[in-house]
Amino acid sequence: MIEAKDQLITDISEALESVINRKVELRTDMNIVNDLGLDSIAVMNFCMALEDKFDISIPLHDMASVVTVDDLAKTIETLRSNA
Repeated sequence: MIEAKDQLITDISEALESVINRKVELRTDMNIVNDLGLDSIAVMNFCMALEDKFDISIPLHDMASVVTVDDLAKTIETLRSNA
């Protein structure tokens, strides 16, 4: 399970890097907006990159509850298991 979570964080990092065009070392406790310095447009682009990478659709009400990278990973895991 830990390996799957690590791979998920790596995949999230790759999606983020494609949006912000720089290397990022993600930690599960990082605040997506505050720690990564994303503005609202970058967050939406990041969301679209995640949807493409994981072949999911992230409802806005789910994104509203995502604060940390760990929250995001759990949301993606849930959406993928429900697909």
